[in-house]
Amino acid sequence: MKKKYQVLGLIILMICSIVYDFQKPDVQKEEMISLSYVILEGEFLKTGKYEFEGEKTIQDIIDEVGVSEQANLNSVKGDKIVEDESRLYIPPQQEHAISLNNACQEELMSLQGVGEKTALKIIDYRQQHPFETIEDIMNISGIGEKTYLRLREHLCL
Repeated sequence: MKKKYQVLGLIILMICSIVYDFQKPDVQKEEMISLSYVILEGEFLKTGKYEFEGEKTIQDIIDEVGVSEQANLNSVKGDKIVEDESRLYIPPQQEHAISLNNACQEELMSLQGVGEKTALKIIDYRQQHPFETIEDIMNISGIGEKTYLRLREHLCL
């Protein structure tokens, strides 16, 4: 008697399983496209969030978005690959922009808030890693985002 109930229960379970499989909707795998983005600031014709697929260089983005006539293109290295979720700033042209890759200690110290020690850190950094964007200045200890935002209009590569 007990075996009959076990067999009957097993048959009912199999029937329920089959019915459930037929009622379950088909899940279609959608191909997810992974988009990267960068925040464009300064002299780009379109500022704000810019989404792109795959890898892009700074020059690719400049060609696609465009820049104003006042753009200081000496402040970026066009062949650098853009990092996902980063910022890209192109300042306006200025007569007295300070070159991060070429300025002497005195020129660097002429920037507001940059003293002797910070100028030496900038020089030491560029000897090991030439600046590819002006945002790279934030890789130097003691220079954070606030300092970068204050200095960026006065810098070029």
